[in-house]
Amino acid sequence: MIRLVRVELRRLWARRLVRWSVLVVFVGIVTAPGLVPWAFREQARINHDADIERCVQDQPPKTRDGVAMPTIPSDVAAPAERDRLCRRVTPELDPDFHLRQLDEIYRTTAALLIIGGFLIGASSIGADWQAGVVATVLTWEGRRLRIFAARLVALVTAVLAAIVAWQALLAASVVPYTLAKDTTDGTGGDWLGTITGLGLRVAAIGAGAAALGYALALVGRGTAAALGIGFAYLFVFENVVGSQFKPLRPWLMLWNALVFVKGTFEAGGDVPRRTVTAAAVILAVWAAVVLAAAALIFQRRDVT
Repeated sequence: MIRLVRVELRRLWARRLVRWSVLVVFVGIVTAPGLVPWAFREQARINHDADIERCVQDQPPKTRDGVAMPTIPSDVAAPAERDRLCRRVTPELDPDFHLRQLDEIYRTTAALLIIGGFLIGASSIGADWQAGVVATVLTWEGRRLRIFAARLVALVTAVLAAIVAWQALLAASVVPYTLAKDTTDGTGGDWLGTITGLGLRVAAIGAGAAALGYALALVGRGTAAALGIGFAYLFVFENVVGSQFKPLRPWLMLWNALVFVKGTFEAGGDVPRRTVTAAAVILAVWAAVVLAAAALIFQRRDVT
């Protein structure tokens, strides 16, 4: 079994999609020291302009870092005067990237990593169906469940390790900037455990997405089938059902994945009283059901 997993790892690395993905994430790490501070400066500028606009429009002020932005009296009616006074009282926001904000980067990039894991998982078996590799492999290893398990273990291990390594290298690449700017404040206490936990949860969901893509491509005999079924179900069906029928929301994959990664749902709704541990259990049940069904189909179907 170990030898078969090693073979599947080498086969996975030989795929062009995997190598291109590695190149893309490497470029991301190289550009991070310049791109991340620029992005936070731009975000600070955009937020500052938005605070001024809200003040001019006499709208309720935003709260930034626990402090409500100041306002001016409503009886100042002249637009030019309101704009001048709002610009005077609205404070500039800190444009520097602080190391404690690393969690914002992890959350922002989580969706891309998870989608990437799904694509790699789907292509890892989908292309082999079309090229006849699956039938060829079964001529010298007829135990289908063994093949299924070896491919799955190799895929999940590779994706999990790749995401964890990318997050670690990304963090290491921005540390010199925070040291030079002396913006490492707020990283004591439980910060390291919190950011590590967030990174591992993102990696776990990415590996789970790879397993889902693998199972769908195995059943659909193609990468395109996996992409069509997967994205249609997760981002159309589950999104619609979760938005319109809230009692079903706590039992759906997408919504529990959001809870598991973020700790709370932050995109326009919530899963009442759902904990991260409970979300993990529900996702594990989903994974077991989907993978068991895919294994059963693969065991019984004709591969010729």
